[in-house]
Amino acid sequence: MGENMMPNIWGDGKLLCFSGLDGETSWACNLMGSARVKPFGILLRLYPDVLLRFGGDLLSQGGELVLGDAADVHVDTTEGEGSLRTAYADCWRLVGEVTGSLTVELEGDWERENRCVALATRPTEEGTRWCVGLSPRSLDEACGSAESGLDEDLDALIEERSAFVRGLEADKLAEGGDERLFRKCAEILKLNARAPEGQIERRWTTPDVWPHRHMWLWDSAFHAIGWAELDGAMAQDAILAVIEQQGEDGKIHLCEAPEPQSQRHTQPPILAWAAWRVFEKTGDREFLQACYGPLGHFMDWLFRERDVNGNGLLEWLKEVEIERCRCGESGWDNSPRFDREIIDDHIDLNSMVVRELQMLAKMAEVLGDDPAPLRARAAELAALVNERLWHPDLGLYLDRGPGDDLAEWMTMKSAACFLPMIACIPTVQQATRLVDHLTRPGEFWLPVPVPTVAADEPQFSDDMWRGPTWMNINYLIWEGLRNYGFDNIADTLRRRSMAAVERWYYEAGGVFEYYDPQDETHPFRQQRKGGVGAEGGTGIGVIRDYGWTAATYIAWAKSS
Repeated sequence: MGENMMPNIWGDGKLLCFSGLDGETSWACNLMGSARVKPFGILLRLYPDVLLRFGGDLLSQGGELVLGDAADVHVDTTEGEGSLRTAYADCWRLVGEVTGSLTVELEGDWERENRCVALATRPTEEGTRWCVGLSPRSLDEACGSAESGLDEDLDALIEERSAFVRGLEADKLAEGGDERLFRKCAEILKLNARAPEGQIERRWTTPDVWPHRHMWLWDSAFHAIGWAELDGAMAQDAILAVIEQQGEDGKIHLCEAPEPQSQRHTQPPILAWAAWRVFEKTGDREFLQACYGPLGHFMDWLFRERDVNGNGLLEWLKEVEIERCRCGESGWDNSPRFDREIIDDHIDLNSMVVRELQMLAKMAEVLGDDPAPLRARAAELAALVNERLWHPDLGLYLDRGPGDDLAEWMTMKSAACFLPMIACIPTVQQATRLVDHLTRPGEFWLPVPVPTVAADEPQFSDDMWRGPTWMNINYLIWEGLRNYGFDNIADTLRRRSMAAVERWYYEAGGVFEYYDPQDETHPFRQQRKGGVGAEGGTGIGVIRDYGWTAATYIAWAKSS
């Protein structure tokens, strides 16, 4: 585990923040930022943003360490060269030192209601020691916080913040795994781990401290899959933190936060699957017991509230009037699957529920409960999926309206077509037909498979869920392939997915929300809900240092 295999790229947009693994965090007032290369600095995400500037535009870099909570990097900029060393003292103070031609200054509005930021500096023999302090109350308090940081032991802080990533075992990775990137992905999970706060009484995770901040249902499940390879207790917390916010009616909301949220929606039900995968690593029966009852209650809620047409199959809650996010509940926000107003039965939701029931049956066996009712319920729903959602002429599972008219089929091909394999719903013959579609080069088998919309569909584009490749969906398809013994295809999918994450980490310094399936368009230039970057519907581009991309890379790198 050599020092030179630590993450060491100052990439534009790289997440910087204090981790809940190291101490208290604040959901409402948190000194978080994004690395900048033009100019070299840190954009503090404080609504509005404030720039902590160190020099001119970044021309080149070298060094041993670039983490989101500690860095030691030498740079050459358009205004000269020098070194930056920095580390978080806590979630309100960022301490550092610049040398050579580098300087340090704040640009922007320092004082706003509910947040004030201040910079303190002190000359040293080689450059300038500095600290940025944040306060939710007053500028005077922020100034005092910044001044106190000047006396922190920077060497010790860098050592403390980097200890988790440095201490990981990363010398026996699966074929295609890269040690530096593995540690980078572990760093991302660490940064997005939050401390207990408010109504969330244990450690929890977020997809990205900026801009999402909240604790999201299916993101947390994928995070747990990655954490299970690093820290079983943290993996368990990621799941239990979500479950413990369950409503009395059984509903688990789309997202939660330390402050109470109001949500109409849920999200893809994959917590029982993730809990079982974590249990396979930890063997903790108490954890399994804590998941079993609530997740069964959640299944009851779904059958009660998400079968609007009463045919036994489940539907996502759609909001067709919201053009850029017609089905946030599905997690596939702007997918063309949801462009029509009809109430469809959805293949991904039903497949996930079948698998959840199967996993709950496994839990029942371990815990001494009767698994038979759960297995019967899973089999009944699986039979309905085959009866109603299998299109025999196309050889695919498809979303479909409740009637028998041919127009009720959503015949556009998407990555969701393959998800029944995660629950072993298809017969071997059906699975073989699915794989035939999956491996067609002009359809789904692109340089970075699997596009969320088939490349030969007119709706295919580079906009978020309308074509780009998402690693969480690839991970589910990978598991489904392995269920049917398509191991070689599954391994090719794994290696191509990991290679794409690796390529863009080394070229751009980030681990991204989604990727171009043609492996041509830079993640910075892909659309997100109608535009690129700030021109998109949410005013942000493809998110950097994204939780479930990091988690799935870790899980793949540790797979056998």
